[in-house]
Amino acid sequence: MIVAAIAIPLAPVNSAWWRWADHQNGCFNYEIGYREMAATVAQIRGKLPVEERARLGIFAGDVGEAGAINLYGPAYGLPPAISWMNSYWPRGYGNPPPETLIVVGMHRDVLDQNFASCELVGHLTNPYGITNSAIDGYADVFICRQLRQPWPEFWKHFQCYG
Repeated sequence: MIVAAIAIPLAPVNSAWWRWADHQNGCFNYEIGYREMAATVAQIRGKLPVEERARLGIFAGDVGEAGAINLYGPAYGLPPAISWMNSYWPRGYGNPPPETLIVVGMHRDVLDQNFASCELVGHLTNPYGITNSAIDGYADVFICRQLRQPWPEFWKHFQCYG
């Protein structure tokens, strides 16, 4: 039973047993906050003018965030996420390329280097107060516009394998 408690998230989230198992396993916290991330992105998208939504992309800095958008996003009508990381990079950025991006999982300085306009528009949270180790440090959500170079040139050099 102890092995199952460490390997499988059996206990209610944030209970003493769950916190103990997360401490032992180290990965349960990675499962928290992704549904809320998709809901936050959808809420931000909903505030954009309709004409911007037509050429909207969601850029995720991490494969976990990209996967979560692709898993939970369709329920909100979100487009598939694009990402610079691992197997997402070869999938590209879409055709036509996005003009407006909602960005999760990236630091502002990286965005400011590559976009003429980036605005902080939200923060990722979850109702449990649990720090998701993948999101921690990357909780800011941005809207970015006006890529400083053409998409093909940008994409050719903007990749991460981690």
